[in-house]
Amino acid sequence: MTEQVAAKQFLDEYRTTFERFDVAAVAAFFAFPLQVTGDAANVTVVSVPTLEAWLPQLERIVGAYRLLGVASADARDVRVVAVTSRISQVSVNWVLLDGEGKVVYDFHASYTVADLCAGLLITAIAHDEGPRLMAALARRQAASRTA
Repeated sequence: MTEQVAAKQFLDEYRTTFERFDVAAVAAFFAFPLQVTGDAANVTVVSVPTLEAWLPQLERIVGAYRLLGVASADARDVRVVAVTSRISQVSVNWVLLDGEGKVVYDFHASYTVADLCAGLLITAIAHDEGPRLMAALARRQAASRTA
């Protein structure tokens, strides 16, 4: 299997696992320490040392997705660059959809994916989801006040 095919298959499994909102299963896609770089008001870089330190963040994201009614995610503009035969950079424009197929919000993420002798795992993420998630939550809160 080529790096491109393997990375896209991995991404699809990651997406479907996230759609089930199974935090423990999603967490199994990551290697630690995990490097997370986010772009919001400022660029932040966090090194997540362990699975236990990452679980609360995943729980917050899954909780927010539930609150927003996210039912599925569409991976658009997927780009896979093989760095080596065991490391790829996967860039995605995620579009989160509700149960009716309406866009909740979209964001960009880039994953460093590596074969660590136990299958592919995410070792680093760069994303712009934070402000987009917060804006979607603010819109939902404003809509619930006026309803």
